[in-house]
Amino acid sequence: MTDASTAAPSPNLTGTWSKITTAACADKYPATITFAASTFRGTRGATQGMIWWDAGIYRLEGPRTLLLSVATDELVRYDLTMRADEIDIADADGCRVTYRRASDR
Repeated sequence: MTDASTAAPSPNLTGTWSKITTAACADKYPATITFAASTFRGTRGATQGMIWWDAGIYRLEGPRTLLLSVATDELVRYDLTMRADEIDIADADGCRVTYRRASDR
């Protein structure tokens, strides 16, 4: 049985993350993404055009669901997995994009 004291904690997304996925389906996602309290900002890579996650709001809806506002201002849910200093975000089309926490130290 799971209760609030044994539920998985929500991931800590605060900080800057660098994309490590090279799959073509991930081209529309930013090269880096910075999460702050309830807001995020995506940064394009040198060869990227428009990015789907440019800037906006986000919230965690449990330990495995990330809600982000996308370039069209629509709110979209993504499956989220966190492992140590990496996050894996999966979209509805099955594209998985992985980011590694940037060293701020």
